[in-house]
Amino acid sequence: MKSFRTRLLLLVTFLLIFPFFLRRRPRVERRITILAPSSAIFPLVNDLRNWPLWTAWNRREAIDYDYGKTSVGDGAEQRWASRRMSGVMRILKSEPGERIDYELEMGDGAYQLVGRIELHPDGACTRLVWKCAWALAKNPYRRYLDMAMRWMIRADFAAGLENLKVLVESAAKPSEATV
Repeated sequence: MKSFRTRLLLLVTFLLIFPFFLRRRPRVERRITILAPSSAIFPLVNDLRNWPLWTAWNRREAIDYDYGKTSVGDGAEQRWASRRMSGVMRILKSEPGERIDYELEMGDGAYQLVGRIELHPDGACTRLVWKCAWALAKNPYRRYLDMAMRWMIRADFAAGLENLKVLVESAAKPSEATV
């Protein structure tokens, strides 16, 4: 019985102290290489109406989208609502063929995230880097939630980038005509 209490005490101590050593500013970054020029990829990331075509979010549950005055480039806005949550995404800065910077607000502004999608031409390919960060977790125990969020966002980014790769590369393939 003494061994069980010792193990339980060690576990509780670990759970109480561990969050102090976790990253204070959660970040996620995913990369992929797509066999296409950045000019073929950029319209899909710069126009928010195209995001449902390749992101993983709307494949999990039904999402209703609404757009602002513009859906392309600087100032583009996308409002979305699902059964569980709603939010707004805005493109803050758009540099054609190079990158977009965006912000995402969820839960009526309770959660905010900033992100960037960079395109790096590399010969016939383009390296894409999708990254995001969110607010500093001042409460060390909230970092457990941040750790779970990093895991979920990492999976969504990886799936979204893979969907984007398939979408772009399948569109870039010449159609095979039978003679």
